[in-house]
Amino acid sequence: MLDLARGPLLVGVADRPAALARYAALAPDTRVADLVEARLDLFQAPTLDGCRDACARLEAAGTPVLITIRTAAQGGRFGAGEAERLGRFREALVVASWADVEDDAPIAGEVAALAGARPGGQIVVSHHDFALTPPLDALLAIVDRCRIVPGAIAKLATAVRGEGDRGALRELIARRPDRTCVIGMEPDDKLRVELPARGSLFAYGYLDQPTAPGQLSAADTHARLLAASPAYAARKSVRAVG
Repeated sequence: MLDLARGPLLVGVADRPAALARYAALAPDTRVADLVEARLDLFQAPTLDGCRDACARLEAAGTPVLITIRTAAQGGRFGAGEAERLGRFREALVVASWADVEDDAPIAGEVAALAGARPGGQIVVSHHDFALTPPLDALLAIVDRCRIVPGAIAKLATAVRGEGDRGALRELIARRPDRTCVIGMEPDDKLRVELPARGSLFAYGYLDQPTAPGQLSAADTHARLLAASPAYAARKSVRAVG
């Protein structure tokens, strides 16, 4: 089971079943991701068909699979109703143990319950603002609103327009350091490593191709985090020795 107190954690993002299956086929000592996100909304069909066995192998090896079915309104591609989306979560969480659902989703509580029933399960409650980075007081309120159940991981991704926005995201991490992921979306990839090095829980890197602005590959993110985050480097060093 992942120790969430020993972040940052590297999330490898799979935008198709083949990417996840290829990653699971790698030798365990060559996998850099701490968990793998299955973006089911980007799959040709929003299910684990074609990579179910790969997900099971990753979970058995201690690498959780994070299920995300992002709606079109939140920047994803899932266009069906909430009842169908909940069914997709329920089916996937028979194999996977983590889930990401938006803070304004009508099914958020039900998805949290499904993840909470899984051994080692975790719920990530996310908020996306593709227009701007709100003021710090608003950011703090959003984080608190994302704690829909005890232990929920709050994830915020906002559009960055200048240094003031960057400063607000840095201060957000300082004010809410526990179980919080903060992402600054901008063409420059600097914040993708800087914010996790400052204490943001997750760093996202793609396994096959980018799924968000400024996203680096998982391998590049890993290499940069080794240099930028002593905590990350120390944890990876212990894992390599072990």
